[in-house]
Amino acid sequence: MAKCKKILAGLVGAVMMLVSVIVPYGAASAFVVSPQDQEYVLSPGQSVTGEVEVVNPSDAGGKFYYVAEVVPFSVSNDGKYDPNFDARNDYTDIVNWVTMSDNDESDVEEVHGVLEPGETGNVHYTITVPKDARGGGQYFAVRVKNDVEATQKANGDDTVVIKEVVGIASLVFVEVSGDIIVKGEITDNNIPSFFLAPPITTSFVVKNEGNTHAKISYALQVFPLFSDEEVYTTEEDMSSSYVLPGVSRVITQIWENTPQIGIFRVRQTVYYNSTDSEPSVTEKMVIVCPVWLLFVIFFLIAALIIWIVMRVKARGKKSEKSEKKSEKKSEE
Repeated sequence: MAKCKKILAGLVGAVMMLVSVIVPYGAASAFVVSPQDQEYVLSPGQSVTGEVEVVNPSDAGGKFYYVAEVVPFSVSNDGKYDPNFDARNDYTDIVNWVTMSDNDESDVEEVHGVLEPGETGNVHYTITVPKDARGGGQYFAVRVKNDVEATQKANGDDTVVIKEVVGIASLVFVEVSGDIIVKGEITDNNIPSFFLAPPITTSFVVKNEGNTHAKISYALQVFPLFSDEEVYTTEEDMSSSYVLPGVSRVITQIWENTPQIGIFRVRQTVYYNSTDSEPSVTEKMVIVCPVWLLFVIFFLIAALIIWIVMRVKARGKKSEKSEKKSEKKSEE
């Protein structure tokens, strides 16, 4: 009995030591476009000028010939929110209101440029909202890609193969003043209770039923099971994402440095359009337990059950023997 207790205590101790093991987790393109997104609130008849920076990193290894263009921005595959720079709808009329300019010309459809390693170029655009524009959201992107023709001309070889970089764009969100409808909700604020492997990943769905984009702010907080001292938080520096009108978007949060093993309290807070609004909050106990540890736990439980059964049987046999001896003595 004492030996069995010592063995069980040793196994439990070994498992508890493993719980303290933490494994951290840890991404560059040929050029960089910034800012990633810009937002304006404009009135009918109003104009505004903006710019996008194109950077050729110093370690890129050569000149970068680029072409920038204005394209409509929408999303497809409802929920997954895949960017679409081709489709046109009522919310992309703005592409007809935008003109571009470079150092030599204005009102051009495309801006061409070349950057040495480490250099930065600027693409300027002007938005002029028509006086009869309806209120609501309008969206476009300044998309930058390799200028294949200029690259081939510079190299004197039209057989040069250029891999076009797709989706490098600065998104522009415009709200035109007027009849603005703000309507939406947070659904499926979801925190899974069990993970077989890190990292802990949470999600929620935003459904925008208005006629302008919504800015969603959200935070992830992780606490030890029996403590309020945060081990991870984004509450002081919340992430934010836009959701276009008339669509849904699934947004995820990840604790990249989740330990391989642990039990935590995880809280997800989501605000629709303003941090002054009532948030959607979900909190759950979350267990991170790899498959091999499940086998260890199963083995320990099975071993404990077998040990208990054997002990019960042994005591039963011992009780039978005692009863038989008592019967013999009584007969004598």
